[in-house]
Amino acid sequence: MIRFNLSVIIQKDMERLNFNKLYYFYVVAKEGSIKAASKMLHLTQPTISAQIRQLEEEIGFEVFVRKHRKLELNENGSFLLKKAEKLFIMADEVVSSLPRRGNAPRVNIRIGAIQSLSNSFIYDFSLKAWNDKTLIVTFVQGSMDELIEKMDRDNIHLILSDNPYERSKKYISTNLGNDKIVAVASPKLKYLKNNFPFSLDEKPYIAFSNQGRLQEDVNYFFDRENIHPELVGEVDDVTLMRVITESSESFAVLPFRAVKESIKLGKLVMLGSLEQVKSTLWVITPSMARNRVLLKKIINDYLIRQR
Repeated sequence: MIRFNLSVIIQKDMERLNFNKLYYFYVVAKEGSIKAASKMLHLTQPTISAQIRQLEEEIGFEVFVRKHRKLELNENGSFLLKKAEKLFIMADEVVSSLPRRGNAPRVNIRIGAIQSLSNSFIYDFSLKAWNDKTLIVTFVQGSMDELIEKMDRDNIHLILSDNPYERSKKYISTNLGNDKIVAVASPKLKYLKNNFPFSLDEKPYIAFSNQGRLQEDVNYFFDRENIHPELVGEVDDVTLMRVITESSESFAVLPFRAVKESIKLGKLVMLGSLEQVKSTLWVITPSMARNRVLLKKIINDYLIRQR
């Protein structure tokens, strides 16, 4: 297989290299099929197929191996993809670094978050974005499947989660750190601190209804320690769970961030920490995000503040 040098093509044949066609190739390669690329680009499949064929004619090499209805990158295609990715990242960085005009419209950044995340974490993560005069921040909550569907339609730009998303290579999951998990209750149940965690056995308990990663880990902890609390209710919102726990005779298990202020104000008492159970915080972004430089800045701003 002959490998070509993209820099030579750009230097010698700039007039023949159409960057729209190169971008269509980039999207097809990243999405894995012309069908998926057509949905993202809002173009018909025949249009994209024709653009890919014309690109191959212009550069003089095939970039895909055509197997029935599937397209697989060949060696030249893999090489071109790496170069194209660098090219589009560089273009994004150039545009992002240009000084904004005084009357330039704000950029809308749409953030999604699963319901079991604490509001304090969401606030900490998005703090600088809310105070950035160049941005409009839109925030939505939902299940992971709902949020991924919105991301596929470009209705949100990043997702905050307690679990990485590993079902598709179309998305990048970045670890933002951990939070300890604690059992809490109203002050009148502070006696449950004694002999914790076994004191929780057969006691009224409020759980998450969405059965996310956190609830799975909590259930595993109870099973391992042979603790069987009495389930009295389920909710899918961490703030609602905290408020109910403050005024009920049930305990709940929540990330420490979600209850830190209530403990400080005396509305809740911490019964104990669930050792070996952690809430892992993640941000999920598309591998082909249009505002990747801006999204990376928001993520890095949060990571720097956590050091």
